[in-house]
Order: sequence, then C-alpha cells, then structure tokens
Amino acid sequence: MKKHAIALLGFGLLTLVLITAMVIATRTPAHALTRSAVPIATHAKDVNADTVRALDSIFETIDYRWPPGGQQSVPPLMLNKLPNGFGEIPDVDKRRELFLRALLPIVLIENQRLREQRELASWLLEGNLPADGSPMRDWLNKLARQLRVRGDLNESAVREKMRLRLDEIPPALALAQAAIETGWGSSRFALEGNSLFGQWTFGKTGGLTPNNRDADATHLVASFPDLRASVRAYMRNLNTSTAYHEFRTFRAATRAAGKPLHAYELAGHLHRYSAHGENYITEIRRIIRSPAIAALAKASLADGQQALMEDEHNEKSDS
Repeated sequence: MKKHAIALLGFGLLTLVLITAMVIATRTPAHALTRSAVPIATHAKDVNADTVRALDSIFETIDYRWPPGGQQSVPPLMLNKLPNGFGEIPDVDKRRELFLRALLPIVLIENQRLREQRELASWLLEGNLPADGSPMRDWLNKLARQLRVRGDLNESAVREKMRLRLDEIPPALALAQAAIETGWGSSRFALEGNSLFGQWTFGKTGGLTPNNRDADATHLVASFPDLRASVRAYMRNLNTSTAYHEFRTFRAATRAAGKPLHAYELAGHLHRYSAHGENYITEIRRIIRSPAIAALAKASLADGQQALMEDEHNEKSDS
C-alpha cells in the first residue's frame, strides 16, 4: 500500500512538474532551459528582527505559541538572523526558548524540502528515469551533483548512493547540535556569521577566524548569508561528507526496517563531528532528552505550507 501511495505521489508531482515545464517552455528560449522547472510551492515568510523585543513581538503577533501545541502548529517563518543583543539576554531559559523557537521552523522547512525531493527522486530512480536532456533528468542530475554522487544513474549502485544521501535530519538532533555549537545562540559565529553548526572552511574569505585557533592553523568558521543557508549547509554536510557515512548507513537501515528516525540513536553515529568524540555524543543526547527539546517531538509545519524544492534561495546558497 505504501509503495502505491509513493508512486501516486511521485506521479502527481511529476505531472505538475511536466505541466510547469511545458508552460515555461512556451515562454522561454530553448537555450535558456538549463534547470528543471519544478513546481513552486508556498513561500515561507521571511522575518527580520533587529532586537529581541521585536522578535518576541513577531511571535506574539502571529500567535506562535511555545512549546508548539502538537502537530501542524509551527508557522513557516524564516528568521534571517538572530537579533542584536541576543547573546546578552539575561534570562538563560528565555534565550534558549527564543533560540529553539527561531530555528525550529527553518529546520522543519528544510526537512520538508528534503522529503519532497526524496519522494520524487526515489520514484524516478525506481524504474522511471526520465530521458536524457529532459527537464526532469536535468533536475535529477543537478540533485546528484549537489549530493556529490558521481556516475551513471542507470547503474543501481549509483541510484542507491543517491537515496542514501537524500534524507532528513531529525529536528531534535539539528537543534541540539546548534545549541552546543553556538552556546544557545550566544557565539560570535552565530551572531556575526549566521553560523549555527561550527562548520569549517579553508577558503581565504567567507568565514570568521576562531579566537583560539592554533598558530599554524588556516581554517575559518564558515559564515552564511542567513540562518537558513547555515541549516541547509549542515544538512548537506551530514548527507554528503565521508565522515558521516556510518550515520547515513544507520539511517538507511532504520528506514529499511520501517522504523522512525530517532535523534538519540542517530547521535551515536556522529563521533567524528567533534574532536571531543564520545563526550560530544553524550552532550548531544543530554540536550535531546531535555524537556525543552523533548516537548518538540510532535511539532510540524502548519497546514498548507510546503518547502520549496527549487527557489531563489536554493540558487543563492548553491552558488
């Protein structure tokens, strides 16, 4: 029954894609169709707040309650950056609440984007490969490049690798890691560079220099144009880096067994994320089991809101 449901969903999405592609094709020169015309879903609302008080006011205005009242209760808003003075909030519990409140919608939206991509890509890879040169094949090829999957998609091993790398990250895990890496939003990297997960870069630009970096070290902490770009880069890192192959393999085995993904279990396969190894995993698990995170187990995006599989933000963050 589940297989048929996925096939129907894939067929529906594919139909919408093809209709959109035909409409665009009638208005666009052939040489300009370099990316697939995927359906444009409802946009999330961009939010900017210069002060903590302004952020509080925004949440109150849209009736974004905390903790969320169960399923379909999280508004699809995108806070672009943490407000000025966020790290100086004197009430620690208040700062932690605002931190989770601000990041949860972004994590849910990015997971939904991955879920939509996974459902359609899986259907296409299971005997429904589009023809070379078609908009959908172009989209699939671009997705493979983003996932750092090389090879011919006609080969089963290549298709399996792509499915292994195209999956969600449990929100509790993402939020716990962001809390650790930023000191619940108080770090210079989070406030100045929208960097939530301590990712490194070795480029000469595009990052912030750590204060306690070794004299012979050259790495920077990557900075991002907004918080969503940081969340997306983190998810792509877990989904593509060779360091997290064990994480992805365990996640795939969990899927194959028909079980839900649990943040606590998956955290046990991130010992290479930090030099602290097992101590880092212990800390992640402690936060995952904290009342603040545990209360978010059933939270999901409000009805009728869908993530963008392709959008202007995607183009910006992939460039």
